[in-house]
Amino acid sequence: MNRFRSIVYTVLIALVAVIMTLVFLPTLFMGEKIARNTIKMWARFAMWAMPLLTGVSYRVEGRENIPAGGALIVANHQSLWETFALQVLLSQPSVILKKELLRIPVYGWWAKRSGNIVINRDGGARELRRLRDEAAARIESGAQIVVFPEGTRVPPGEIAPYQPGVAGIYLATGAPCVPIAHDSGRYWRKLGGGLKPGVITVHILEPIPPGLDRRTFQQLIKTRINDARPDLDTDAPGPSQELSDVG
Repeated sequence: MNRFRSIVYTVLIALVAVIMTLVFLPTLFMGEKIARNTIKMWARFAMWAMPLLTGVSYRVEGRENIPAGGALIVANHQSLWETFALQVLLSQPSVILKKELLRIPVYGWWAKRSGNIVINRDGGARELRRLRDEAAARIESGAQIVVFPEGTRVPPGEIAPYQPGVAGIYLATGAPCVPIAHDSGRYWRKLGGGLKPGVITVHILEPIPPGLDRRTFQQLIKTRINDARPDLDTDAPGPSQELSDVG
């Protein structure tokens, strides 16, 4: 039954995405803000439909820690869930994306037009300097730069090294950094058949102020996130133990 409900949900959000793409196609030419709001609309629908169809909901602790203006947001990466959840939780998200993602038909159009930052991982030092400069400019304009420091999805219960570029962005922007820890991978393994009923827990932690040196920040951000990850807490309830639906 869980697999069937997961497939229905996947088909539904994909269908809605196609319909919205056709209906709102002209917004791609109307500026970054309108394109971003269109994506937010789809993300809100996906978040609304998920508990109804799959039994997967979420709860957020620490919403008050999200700055009103520009900031660096660093979150662990376990599934697709956080990629659209942060579109809902943040007012002006700007996600750092791999260049390869722009090749995906349709998705690539919206990813490019909605204010995300695209990086070529093979670009070397010059590309990293461009990334830091663009991130600083976007934060100055009020955006929240979203970074997944592992650089890839990491299964729940596992720890991966953080990419050094995160500290570079922190130092270059001079902005507060908000760590976010969650356990989405325990409930969303993959599209189509990997959603298990339960409550995703999101901890939005107190901002790390600007001004730390590279080494101190790199260690602090990793420690703060890993200490708050519910999937690393052996005393936390697992998917089979959680019964509430509080999304």
